[in-house]
Amino acid sequence: MPTLRCAVSMPNCHPESSPRANERGGAKRPRGPECSFGSLAALGTTALLILMSLPINAVAQETPEGLVEVRERGRHGFWLGLGVGAGGESYDLQPSAGYSNVLYRPTISLRLGGTVSQHLRLGGEVLSWINENGPAVESLSSALFVAQFYPAASTGFYLKGGLGIGRNAVDFQDGYGTGDTGFAGLVGAGYELRLGRRIYLNPVVDLVGHRYSDRLGGSYRERLVNFGLGILLQTGW
Repeated sequence: MPTLRCAVSMPNCHPESSPRANERGGAKRPRGPECSFGSLAALGTTALLILMSLPINAVAQETPEGLVEVRERGRHGFWLGLGVGAGGESYDLQPSAGYSNVLYRPTISLRLGGTVSQHLRLGGEVLSWINENGPAVESLSSALFVAQFYPAASTGFYLKGGLGIGRNAVDFQDGYGTGDTGFAGLVGAGYELRLGRRIYLNPVVDLVGHRYSDRLGGSYRERLVNFGLGILLQTGW
């Protein structure tokens, strides 16, 4: 809290500063006693103002009515995150050919888990990229075990890594669908920006890689670069 400061001007104690001294002629009487009384009065006024400021500071520290102070600090308890974003998908059907052009489509994610310490959260995450293409809906989904490491306990920045399974699928309106299941890995980073006692704004950047074995004995890869924004909820225990 800012400290209230008061500046008090001390009276001039020089004998010539008194009007009555200027009106007198001849010898002048010493003004020592009058100067001492003035100094004591000034000190008393200063002490009074300091004492009066104490209740003001105490009242200023009280939370205004209708507002809630966020006193809790740090990460703790269970957490749940919901997010949306834009993901760029590309594939590599032949390792020597390289990845295709990037196709950006919407993404959606769901995360939940628990807090191990101020530097570590563990949990699970499902991230899906969705592309509606006429009567077909293409999707690239990941189900991952994730770990979020916070280098500094006092900030919301974290690094993330995860391993799990990936699914590349195409579903049609008549109910028919096909796809492949393979290995998925994730690396990323994010930031938890506190909005309230238990709620955070959570921007993230993720790089997800999938590797599949097709039915003909070959293999291919897919990758997703996701730029997301979500809300993270944290329990109080």
